[in-house]
Amino acid sequence: METLLMCTPEGFAVDYDINPWMTAQVGRVSSVLATAQWRALFEQLSALAEVRLMPGNRAWPDLVFTANAGLPLPREKKFILSNFRHPQRQGETAIDRAWFEADGWNCIELPSAALFEGAGDALFDARGRLWLGGGPRSNEAAPAYLAKHIDAPIHRLGLVEAAFYHLDTCFCPLPGGAALYVPGAFDATSRALLEREFGEQLIALTPKEANLFCANAVCVGRTILMNRATPRLRARLAALGFSLRETALSEFMKAGGSAKCLTLSLDGWVYEALPPR
Repeated sequence: METLLMCTPEGFAVDYDINPWMTAQVGRVSSVLATAQWRALFEQLSALAEVRLMPGNRAWPDLVFTANAGLPLPREKKFILSNFRHPQRQGETAIDRAWFEADGWNCIELPSAALFEGAGDALFDARGRLWLGGGPRSNEAAPAYLAKHIDAPIHRLGLVEAAFYHLDTCFCPLPGGAALYVPGAFDATSRALLEREFGEQLIALTPKEANLFCANAVCVGRTILMNRATPRLRARLAALGFSLRETALSEFMKAGGSAKCLTLSLDGWVYEALPPR
């Protein structure tokens, strides 16, 4: 059974503005609704996977987005900690380190020159390749330092839209080799690379689907959870053998996050072992 990490939402709020989703939402989160939405996601995931919990912290409201804590390397029980770009998130690192060290992980700290925001910007695909987002948050220095610890091909993708500031907001590798992506979020070179490597299995999301955070999805086996899906996308995923579940996450979208941002796979998001359908 897959193991996921989530952070309880009692500290969640939008108290500052570090991405376009936050700009008009400071002070406008309903904690009651956010808690209910988080609980619904947690309960659905708990039926599919083992979900472990980290306590929230009011001083660091974005701690709830555990995808950004770092990148797990489960085979070696190593955890590469994030180096956050913005001061508003930098205090999360000590909390993340404490949780992972207490759980027996060997935490790796990257040099300060390497800005890196964890599994929000680093996604393994079904072939074991690591796709690394760069631009708004993780920087050009990150791939070289990550390569010292990761025995896998690393491909950097340039992100060019402020609204899609992390890779997991605009790209979602799926079991079996398919992937969802938001074409306009990437520079021309990165789009060409994705099109070449994924071919017909690369599913372009419409602007509406992008703004619904359809790429920010959690996939456990053949079940995909996301905020909302269009009929077109639902049919496309069903044709590939996936079951799609919608779970409203509007309060977290005010901070620029959705289902994937709220979870961190402690198994590394590598799907090679998934049996064919």
